[in-house]
Amino acid sequence: MALKRALVVDDSKVARITLKNQLEAYDLRVELAESGEDALELLKTHMVDVIFMDHIMPGMDGLEAVSLIKSNPATATIPVMMYTSKEGEVYVSEARALGAVGVLPKRVEPGVLFGMLEKLGLVKDRRGKSNGGGTDAEGEAADVGDKPLGIEVSRVVSRILEDQHIELRSDILNSYRGFAKEVAVELHDQMREDQRIEEVEQELARRQQRTWRVASILLAFVVVIVGMQWLHVRSERDAAMAELSDARAALEQERQAATARQEQLATITTAEQSSFESAERRQYLDRLIRDMNAAGAVPFYEVPFNEARVDDISWLMLRLTDAGFEGTLQIESHLGAFCLVSDASGIYQLEDADAPFTSCSFIGHPLDGSRLLSDRQTSHFEFFRAASPLLADSGIDLQVVIRDRTDSVPRVPYPDNPQTAGDWNRIAAINNRLEYALLPGDAL
Repeated sequence: MALKRALVVDDSKVARITLKNQLEAYDLRVELAESGEDALELLKTHMVDVIFMDHIMPGMDGLEAVSLIKSNPATATIPVMMYTSKEGEVYVSEARALGAVGVLPKRVEPGVLFGMLEKLGLVKDRRGKSNGGGTDAEGEAADVGDKPLGIEVSRVVSRILEDQHIELRSDILNSYRGFAKEVAVELHDQMREDQRIEEVEQELARRQQRTWRVASILLAFVVVIVGMQWLHVRSERDAAMAELSDARAALEQERQAATARQEQLATITTAEQSSFESAERRQYLDRLIRDMNAAGAVPFYEVPFNEARVDDISWLMLRLTDAGFEGTLQIESHLGAFCLVSDASGIYQLEDADAPFTSCSFIGHPLDGSRLLSDRQTSHFEFFRAASPLLADSGIDLQVVIRDRTDSVPRVPYPDNPQTAGDWNRIAAINNRLEYALLPGDAL
């Protein structure tokens, strides 16, 4: 039986080789292309049974390539699976609308990949087959001889469309549930806010009543005191006038002292005040950047620019805006050199912490040769950079610098004589980080 053919289209060499190794483990012959244009040129002379298409690539992106493949009668029936780190229901729906059968993540599990290939009829799970009635090769030959090829393709296409319909219906239901949940939470919050406002209004009314009651008591007390004083006013008029004169003299002295203090404060120049405020603000901004760098380590299995980094950067930009900073916030992504081993699928993993350091098959990082931001960001972070009001209206520019292994600067030196893989990887985890800085020329 001839081997099934697969085409992997990705501008990342690491991603192409990783998926190629996984597919070849299932006896598939794999062709490689590093761009949408190369994939279309290859399909003119080579027919394949399935295509794995990356989304973001230089030149023609993955969705444009899928549209052209599906518009060509010679390649329209080839199943296309989007193979990308991009997420979200809108993206999945857009990919399927153009003809893709589904979306796989870049770090796809072997079981998920096998299930997808099995649905497409490219591999078979023989664990549940009975041994009676002839060999598998004879059964396959009988199937090929008895059934027309068009019927087999029709069954595969029907199964794909049925699976796509089920997944699309599930996506729509999940969207409705999420929307209903958001509406319910918003209504609940609004009811709580209305209740809080009502409680505040009631408290203000009670305080106003107490204030009027106290004022009435004080007024009555004042009237009594005034009446008693009036009875003695004639006999004590001279003494009261003398005390009033002394009080006026004391007030005049206090007024003159206050005027002198104001004149002394006015001698401080505006430049001195500005210099003091600038020094305080610089210390505050330096402390913010120092705290961000102290917490900038990125775990090995985590994408550096993800949802958590969006929250951290948003928090930082709000503090910079409050401090009156205007300029450029630069974030550099540095790679750590990890002690790695290759698993059965050809994917590099962290070596066991207790294993000797000499058991490492590779010292480095899977993204050693990559300077592409698309390899280190999620779609959530990409949307934040494109549409966040913090970047549009704050007067602060966000500059992201991607460092590969050749120019990544370690924060902590690596040990000279590590005993175990864990000793080495603890240092690599510190060096695998984001580095924050305020560029020269900012308004401090």
